[in-house]
Amino acid sequence: MDKATETWLNAQKKSTMPVYKTYWGYFVEFMGLTGDKIIESRKTDKDYNWEKQVMDFKQWMINNKGQSDNSAKTASATVRGFFSFHRLPLQFRRSESARLSEAKRKYEDYKFSREDLQKMVEVADLTEKYVIVVGKSFGLRAGDFLRLVRGDLEPYVEREPPISIGEKETEKKGVMAYSFIDSDAKPIIKLMLDYMNIKGRINPTDKMLSFGDEIQLTRVLRRVAVKAGIKFGNKRIRFHCLRKFLIDRLSSHMSESKWKQIVGKTISEGAYVSSESLRDDYARAMSETCFRTDLDYMRKRQEASEEIMSKIMSGEALTDDDKAKIARYNLKWSKKAMKPEDFRGEIKTETNGGDCGENFQQITETQLLQYLKAGWSIVKELQSGEVIVKH
Repeated sequence: MDKATETWLNAQKKSTMPVYKTYWGYFVEFMGLTGDKIIESRKTDKDYNWEKQVMDFKQWMINNKGQSDNSAKTASATVRGFFSFHRLPLQFRRSESARLSEAKRKYEDYKFSREDLQKMVEVADLTEKYVIVVGKSFGLRAGDFLRLVRGDLEPYVEREPPISIGEKETEKKGVMAYSFIDSDAKPIIKLMLDYMNIKGRINPTDKMLSFGDEIQLTRVLRRVAVKAGIKFGNKRIRFHCLRKFLIDRLSSHMSESKWKQIVGKTISEGAYVSSESLRDDYARAMSETCFRTDLDYMRKRQEASEEIMSKIMSGEALTDDDKAKIARYNLKWSKKAMKPEDFRGEIKTETNGGDCGENFQQITETQLLQYLKAGWSIVKELQSGEVIVKH
């Protein structure tokens, strides 16, 4: 940590500084010089030796350190950033700049369809639903998505979709993103807020997700994709795929400067438009990004679901018309969708292997919201993940 290195690293954002530090460490190893010595040499270089060193460094990262083309490209860009910070920018020929920027793609991202995401949501738990549905609604980078807090969403969630949540500064370049809550995301966000209430996370600054790092978002998507039977072959599933999903669809309904403004990509200052204008364009795109935007359809589906559920619970035989409704509205039922009284026979007590006595019931976390809404209260959370409640 010589002075030149320390000054440069301290000027970086906390989110990117560790990456810069790692790649700069490789360059120091490659050169066998400190940052101070490198700067001293650069000041007297009249023969473009440092440009050649950076070109060689990129290849060294691939050949000697086993880094991918993309990692080597990032490493060389880091070194260029060091020189630029100290007002000693490197000067490359156009062909040299092209060589530094080129990188063979090792993996190809999987392109989600709307049907893929809908299948995944059907088998996901609440947190997984939030990652999938709100992720494709906002189109933010992973780091910006994880920074969302209760106060970013709660003030707006009762409005009619698409709902603007105002401007949010992104980490990468400090660009503003103008995200929208779509018709799929609104009910999931409301459920997440209810769940946060249960957990006592009621402060506006409480994060919507308590994940420790960005890779957990990608792990959620992969896990749920496998559970939903998505055949993605040798393609790569990562959180960034949701950003691509939204951008691909927004781009067919609005200009480039508008969709870039929504997802937080750099545009010229004169290209900015009002959030209301963005809202109109985003609303048109929702026909391709949302699973269902037809409110009349949703009302009829709910009515059919309640009618058939009532027959199932009473033991009444379903008619051909009922079966047609099940097919038309793709109706499914699970314990999550039922009321507490629908599965009381499966509740654990001391007599059937549970940990609770008389007047108490032991339930899973997936059943918790239904019980709380029915007036039950939490008594104890068990290490197994189950909960004991009392009426």
